[in-house]
Amino acid sequence: MDRLEPLERQIAKLGERIDILERNIEYLSSHAKHPIEELLWQHGFPVISHGGQAQLLFPPNIASSSLGYFYRMMRRYSFRLFVRDLIQIPEGNELGALTRYCSLRTVKSYLGILAEMGIVCLTNKGYRLLRKVPSFGQTLEWYVYEVLRREFLSPALFNVKLQNTKSGGDYDVISMVAGHLVYVEVKSSPPRGVEHQAVEAFLGRLRDLDPSIAVLFVDTELRMRDKLVPLLAEGLEREGKTGPDWAVLRLVNEIFHVRHSIYVINSRKGVYSNLRTCFRDFLLWEGKG
Repeated sequence: MDRLEPLERQIAKLGERIDILERNIEYLSSHAKHPIEELLWQHGFPVISHGGQAQLLFPPNIASSSLGYFYRMMRRYSFRLFVRDLIQIPEGNELGALTRYCSLRTVKSYLGILAEMGIVCLTNKGYRLLRKVPSFGQTLEWYVYEVLRREFLSPALFNVKLQNTKSGGDYDVISMVAGHLVYVEVKSSPPRGVEHQAVEAFLGRLRDLDPSIAVLFVDTELRMRDKLVPLLAEGLEREGKTGPDWAVLRLVNEIFHVRHSIYVINSRKGVYSNLRTCFRDFLLWEGKG
């Protein structure tokens, strides 16, 4: 028995250390903040909420493999257009209503994929979207958030509500790239659906948040110069930001910039590719400063 006493004491000490470690882990888990929450707190903007599943097209309990497949499908512009129509026409017996942007064969393929994910229910008579959401907007925000996380390895939040803002505390996607605060405003409607109030709200959020990089993203392959560029130029002028330094200039293709820090992009060439172009341009000019 005497030989066992030292071993028992060691076991007791190990048990005490394990208890301390478990308490520390529990404390850190309950108090740890997301890197973007920490960054925003340092900028004076506590996060009220972020994320949320209520308005996403897919269910909260979707399998991780299905979610990864859904993300890959969202890379396709035709799929995003199809999903937009599906949300507007959540059930029906005729598939022709979903063929505005793709063929009937493609519609059947997309519906079959969504059915396997538990997003759509297929019947002998037609289809039914299982989660009726008001718009495609929040699912598109989630996609941009995932692009930042998966492709750029950048921490990000979407559907963010902040305290201490003057122009409204709702922000679509906030991220951090190379240590710089990034804000992406996401528009799911085509350019004709974006009015000057939306651009003014975007500029107001920039005044509050003061990110290093700001991107106004419109999910379309239409040209930005026809409407979005003039709207942004008019909004800047109303804020007194005029002259060559505040001109909206073409960077490449349908990507425009103001002072190499505010960008307007569409979906042509791909969301990831366009964001990468913006980030590279900012880092290049920031390095020259």
